Amino acid sequence: MLNGKILVVFTAVLIGTLGYPHSARAAAVQQQATTRGKKHAITSIQMKEIEEALREQTRAIQALQEQVQSRDRVIDQLQKRVDALQDTFTATQQKLDLNAIQDKQAAKTTQNEVAELKAVTASTANAFQESQKQIADFEHPTQLRFKGITLTPGGFLEAAGIYRTHNENGDVGSTYGNIPFSGTANASLSEFRGSSRQSRISLLAEGQVGSTKLSGYYEMDFLGAAPTANEVQSNSFNPRQRQLWAQAELSNGWSFVGGQTWGLLSTNRQGLAPRQEYLPLTIDSQYVVGLTWTRQWGARVTKKLNNQTWIAFALENPETALSVTHPPANVFGFNNSPNATSPGSLLTLNNTPGATGVSTDMAPDLIAKAVFEPGWGHYEVKAVGRLFRDRTNGNNNYTAGGGFGLAAILPAHKKIDLVFQGLTGSGIGRYGAGAGPDVTLRPDGSIVPIHALQALGGAEFHPAPKLDLYAYFGDEYYGRAAYIDSAGKGVGYGSPLNDNSGCHVEVPKSAPCDAQNRNLWQAQPGFWYRFYKGTGGTMQLGVSYSYTHRATWVGMGIEPIGIENTVITSFRYYLP
Repeated sequence: MLNGKILVVFTAVLIGTLGYPHSARAAAVQQQATTRGKKHAITSIQMKEIEEALREQTRAIQALQEQVQSRDRVIDQLQKRVDALQDTFTATQQKLDLNAIQDKQAAKTTQNEVAELKAVTASTANAFQESQKQIADFEHPTQLRFKGITLTPGGFLEAAGIYRTHNENGDVGSTYGNIPFSGTANASLSEFRGSSRQSRISLLAEGQVGSTKLSGYYEMDFLGAAPTANEVQSNSFNPRQRQLWAQAELSNGWSFVGGQTWGLLSTNRQGLAPRQEYLPLTIDSQYVVGLTWTRQWGARVTKKLNNQTWIAFALENPETALSVTHPPANVFGFNNSPNATSPGSLLTLNNTPGATGVSTDMAPDLIAKAVFEPGWGHYEVKAVGRLFRDRTNGNNNYTAGGGFGLAAILPAHKKIDLVFQGLTGSGIGRYGAGAGPDVTLRPDGSIVPIHALQALGGAEFHPAPKLDLYAYFGDEYYGRAAYIDSAGKGVGYGSPLNDNSGCHVEVPKSAPCDAQNRNLWQAQPGFWYRFYKGTGGTMQLGVSYSYTHRATWVGMGIEPIGIENTVITSFRYYLP
């Protein structure tokens, strides 16, 4: 329809433009013929001219039709080209989208390949390091394998030098609670001795049964004091049992320990497992005044609640330290009672009258502790319950004691650790480094636990990998429990009626010394320097100094005092 309209329009235009002269001419001829017809007939020549004009007009119309058809063909071609371009655009867009998807897949594939390559590289590096470690372990083994058990030897060899301004007749372990009083012969004699007795040997055995880890540990030194040991010609000091225990660790967080370990009241440096106890860096084997510690038999159960919390409960070996002036006659049950040395046994010293044995306690000490490590610092809450018994005048006497303690180790700086711990209660004296008394007696022989307080604070500074500096301050207090017997004498602990008149006499003969400790305090700085640490072991040198002050309860107006200055050096070689 559109093509027909265009044809008519173009035909009219063609007639009006191209055919106008011919039409005018034909009209004129027609007019003349008409005029002449009236006069005479049209000639043959005129007719030919008319036919020629008509043919020209026909040819013009045909030419116009051909032009219209040509324009239609051009339009069709243009439409086809537009359609082709549209198809090309659509195909190109689809190809671009497909390429984008392929590019993403290729990028992801490349990332996966890179990750796999990194993993393979890391695995190869780890395998290489493990191979190197296996070669090093083979060349320099730190552990031994025996029938499926891993054995790890340890320990150190020490050459220690000890100097005290007042003689304690002591080795590398000081007697803080028995420092000589001023005016006595020992206070006027300094003390020097060399010792290797703190040298230590240890062996750790570890095995695996399913998901349960089994371990045992033995540790010994030579600070035992057999009756025949002396330094005259051959140092015949016997080995001493420090630790000897076995442990089972279950995968559900429960663990069980039995044997001689550091007591549960001892502070841990990390967690609540054996061999993780906190020990001051001192050379002195009695450590620091104010430190709460024991090494004794025990049966312990521990539960790891999570990576930040542990709880434990233990039954531990009891022992009762008695201090009393003018005790009633025939008191049994303590380590210096007649029944402690007779009948003879493996626990007495040759059944010698007056020798010190062990107390005859009725039940173990009960100890509980909770440890928290919230992310900064190590914190402990602990408690002990004790039962005491003696026998006098044909009757058994019973009483209870106990204490409560706190401890914290705080990393104040990446190179500085701060240490705080304390224990307070009644009947806890033996748990302090000053080895104070647990109980005293009333005139009737019944037991009175002595109130005591132990506190320690310290700082440990590690300015370089080879150097450790430390400084500690500790204090121990023993409360008064004084009574008067029927004869008017002071009985118990710290009585103002105690006769202290002989405590400052160089060679006491008739004058007694009944002084009992009221307070011990000590300041102790020192350092360790490791001048070699490697596959061959560790060589280190240490020096410590301590100032210890001993104060007693006033008796008969006299308050005996003891002061000790101690310097200890140590040269140690640790097994690798």
